Amino acid sequence: MFGISLYQQKHLELPQEGRQPFNPRLLFSTSGTLNPTTPYLSQVPCSWGAVYFPEHWKEFHAYLAFRLTESIIPIEMEIVYDVRSNHWTKSWKRFFIELAYLRGYVMLYPNFEDFVSLSTNHLEVGSHVKVRSKEKQDLFLLPLMQLPKQRRTSPLLDLPDGNLPMLEDLPILNLTGFVTSLEALQERGSSRRFELFNCDTPTMLFDILSLMCIKN
Repeated sequence: MFGISLYQQKHLELPQEGRQPFNPRLLFSTSGTLNPTTPYLSQVPCSWGAVYFPEHWKEFHAYLAFRLTESIIPIEMEIVYDVRSNHWTKSWKRFFIELAYLRGYVMLYPNFEDFVSLSTNHLEVGSHVKVRSKEKQDLFLLPLMQLPKQRRTSPLLDLPDGNLPMLEDLPILNLTGFVTSLEALQERGSSRRFELFNCDTPTMLFDILSLMCIKN
């Protein structure tokens, strides 16, 4: 797990066919998940309010250096098959998605009612937002969790049985929002690593040289 998202996913942004509405509670209620209100793990990194663990962020910096210098593979090479992020030419997130895919990494996401979150996107006008339209606000602006009225109560505890489930009990989603397993993610990443670097030697944790099969 490389971090914790403070923002809820309200849509899937990576399917090739374009952005799609997403409701984790609806997905889990139809996929046999024991408790549809559970938090979950996803390979998609959040860029609108998140906690990234330092070891993974440091590893990402090393990965990004290799990608941008094109010393191992061309910058235009698609590391992950069939995702829209391959066309994001000015986004760091594209490259974190690649790393998460190769490593089988996941991020913890909240799953509170009505998409209540600990962060939101205010859609300030800038590089990515030209017009602050109602359509975009409906897509990205989320209700923020309010402070509890009493000290002993907190909406943060609106979890299955009032507790965060064990890591191994959390449902897991791949980059395009399908329920999967950590084993399947790691196997897919290892397979792609072999295709790219022609090696299947074990990798050292947080070590980009070993991931890319580069000897010191």
